[in-house]
Amino acid sequence: MAADPDSQRKVIKSAARVIQVLEFFDEKKRALSVADIAAEHDWPHSSTSALMASLVTLGYLHYDASHRTYLPTMRVALLGDWVQDDSFKDGQLMRLMQHMTDVTGEVIVLAAQNGLHSQYLRVVEGTHPLRLHLYIGMLRPLFGSGTGRMLLAQMDDATITKLARKSNATVEGDTRIDIATVLAQVARDRAASYALSVNQVTPGGSLLAMAVPMVAGVKPLVLGISGFTERLVANEQAYADAMREGMKRFLVE
Repeated sequence: MAADPDSQRKVIKSAARVIQVLEFFDEKKRALSVADIAAEHDWPHSSTSALMASLVTLGYLHYDASHRTYLPTMRVALLGDWVQDDSFKDGQLMRLMQHMTDVTGEVIVLAAQNGLHSQYLRVVEGTHPLRLHLYIGMLRPLFGSGTGRMLLAQMDDATITKLARKSNATVEGDTRIDIATVLAQVARDRAASYALSVNQVTPGGSLLAMAVPMVAGVKPLVLGISGFTERLVANEQAYADAMREGMKRFLVE
């Protein structure tokens, strides 16, 4: 049904286009290219490409460079879970996050890969009087953060090496990644089933990350417990055990 012309005039063009893009993905239920979207809506290729790139940066779309196509990320799927708390595994994931905050008092984050970064899709505030303040959309380096390390731990070594080389192509000197060191750390994280990042991104702040049990058709996700270093390190084993128990209780059937 055609939209009312008067209503269309009240809608900012860029906002309307974002919604149209997401609705088109919902209709097609497959990866789409810039050409697909531009042709469907009769938009200029250049502005469509810029819009898609912006949605990738914000974490709403994932770009597959090998096929030059896009797919919505879990951040899109989780946007409305406060309205109906069953958007992911009947709401267990969000209940797990709240449970972990109740148990630890720390900030709990849900993260996924966004290019060479880990991006926070959901954040549940901690209850400690002194706590870190994190927010949805925050980016953390894939190589150099707890959530990033656990995302890497779910990949094979060949994929990790490829991503490390891609990262190294954009930097110089001491900021370049030593691939052997990364692979050794990832092996340790896999063996432990969690990664502990100490003062790696935020001075005085640390994060314990664990992979969310895989769900068919869903990109890898990671849960993180974030807090001040002294408290997190002192409770490392207790927090890791609580995360394992929580995942068994809420996510593993």
